[in-house]
Amino acid sequence: MDAERAILGAILLDNSSYPQARSIFAQTDFSLIPIAAFNLRMMELAETGKPVDFVTLTEQLGQHKRLSRSAGVAYVTIAH
Repeated sequence: MDAERAILGAILLDNSSYPQARSIFAQTDFSLIPIAAFNLRMMELAETGKPVDFVTLTEQLGQHKRLSRSAGVAYVTIAH
């Protein structure tokens, strides 16, 4: 669990690291549902050319009604 959160945190701190991280892990590598949801939304942001950061991730999670189900903004904040 800590390793999964650390990956998300690293990406949120430096969103240019997302392509490298994405080449190493797959969506199925995340065992926790909230973290898998965050990764899925990060992947969508990256694929559409948007920055993968705290603001865009929070908006993306909110648009997909995953923010409260994914432990909310506090969980995203703690992850980075």
